[in-house]
Amino acid sequence: MKHLPTPDVSRALADIEAVKHGAEPAVVECLAAIADLIEETGDPASVFDSVLDAFAREELRVLAAAHRVRLHMTTAKPVTLGYRNDTFLVWQADGTGIAAIPREQRPRDALDQLRGFIRAREEEERLAADFQASVEAGYVEGLDAWHARTSTQAVR
Repeated sequence: MKHLPTPDVSRALADIEAVKHGAEPAVVECLAAIADLIEETGDPASVFDSVLDAFAREELRVLAAAHRVRLHMTTAKPVTLGYRNDTFLVWQADGTGIAAIPREQRPRDALDQLRGFIRAREEEERLAADFQASVEAGYVEGLDAWHARTSTQAVR
């Protein structure tokens, strides 16, 4: 059942029509489907949220695969288990990872958190390689001394 257009619906549909001009046929088809949903529901905000979540779910899947992270949706509510509603990632010794994503967490939030975990892992790997190169170059120092020396060099 289509709803009478509100100013928000009219504005969203006009924006979609403006974007369609010159777009690839697949994009035009996708935008037309989104416009149909907006007309049907009368709620552009929730339709756009759903679309963005769908894109984030796909991007999350692709990012996880690229970094060899298996995704698992939790079945119990995190609150009842005493956990926060955040993604939890464990890196394994072989470089793969397992991420537990609470079922109530928005895909966009899980995607942001996974990106952060990957950036932190890459930084740890960079620092480990730096330290190993330092040892191989003949520097005999502890981790704290190495960190102080390399952090000071980075600032210079």
